[in-house]
Amino acid sequence: MEHEMPYLLGIQELETIVRTFNPAIKNFERGESILRKDVRENRLCFLLNGTAYLQIENEYDSKQILDYFVRGQVLCHDMLAEPHNGHCYVFAKYPCSIAYIDPIDIIGCSQAHKDDLLSRLPGFIFRSILSSAQQHRHILQQKTIRNKLLSFFHYQISLHGSHSFRLPLPCSDLADYLSVDRSAMMKELSRLSNDGIIEKKGRKIKLLM
Repeated sequence: MEHEMPYLLGIQELETIVRTFNPAIKNFERGESILRKDVRENRLCFLLNGTAYLQIENEYDSKQILDYFVRGQVLCHDMLAEPHNGHCYVFAKYPCSIAYIDPIDIIGCSQAHKDDLLSRLPGFIFRSILSSAQQHRHILQQKTIRNKLLSFFHYQISLHGSHSFRLPLPCSDLADYLSVDRSAMMKELSRLSNDGIIEKKGRKIKLLM
């Protein structure tokens, strides 16, 4: 069976991709727009470092985090939704570096390689783009705050391969991502800790069960 790559590219894998494709790289400061619906970007965007948010803003200036992206994930223009009232965009939550690569180049390179990173890259990109949105939908389908948090924690374990990880979002943004009240979420985090299900130190989480 063909070995599947994880949903996050590691540092060495990103370095291999940059060496192979010699892509254009652009740095974004905090708050800068990376992808907008009204500006077409046909290249794939590899996040080399930083954190980016996919956010929707309606006609009343109300904003909601639809997804987030960290180093090793891939972004594309087609992930931007078309809301009836408002607009959707990706921006740099923290300073980001993006490598832009034409998907045609990736397909051609994958066909020239056998059983290595470059040969598996198209499959990784497809899974990376889909998995993030699918996981968010799954998390939001949970009925309670506790189950939403635990589902999110298990997603982090699948990404990082460890029961210990750092929350990728500040708590206020995590509550927005989970579509829950922040104070209620913080109380549930305390209950999870008191029940011996997690250990929490700042944004560091260890799932014990």
